[in-house]
Amino acid sequence: MKYLKIAKMKRMRVLTAGLMVLALTACNEKKSTENAPEAAAAPVVETAVTTKANLVGSWELIAIHTEDTADKKVEDLFPGKKPTLNFEGESMVHGTDGCNNITGEYEVKENNGIAIGDKLAATRMFCEGVADVAFTKGLTEVTNYEITESALLFKKGDKVVMEFKQITPAIDQEVK
Repeated sequence: MKYLKIAKMKRMRVLTAGLMVLALTACNEKKSTENAPEAAAAPVVETAVTTKANLVGSWELIAIHTEDTADKKVEDLFPGKKPTLNFEGESMVHGTDGCNNITGEYEVKENNGIAIGDKLAATRMFCEGVADVAFTKGLTEVTNYEITESALLFKKGDKVVMEFKQITPAIDQEVK
């Protein structure tokens, strides 16, 4: 009788672990666009207004200004690899926090408002000496953004929380 309970518990653990692996790998799969119709190329118009389209592309962290990271360089906080965010056209974002892969949704609001940090899922690897928690915590504090000629600024009110440089601009991505 005791053996049956132990065997049943082991099966439940294996089943639970398998479901967790499936859930995590499903979050990282990219949708195929092979059968999607091609969008007509739109003319490029210079504008000073920040839109969701301006966010699309890949961005690398160049500075972080939180309580946990005060007066520290990005290179010291993230010695292996710098955090990146890749914004896709349909309110999806994925990247890395310097240690773990992150993925989820972002929401652009009126007046350059943005909600991002509370809508992310991440792998749970342990990386010693990496400020991954400070990065994800900083994302949850962000309330608005601004794009300048050289950077994407994530802000909490008027205070800049994070600065990113664009590493891959959007190419033929339709923003909805």
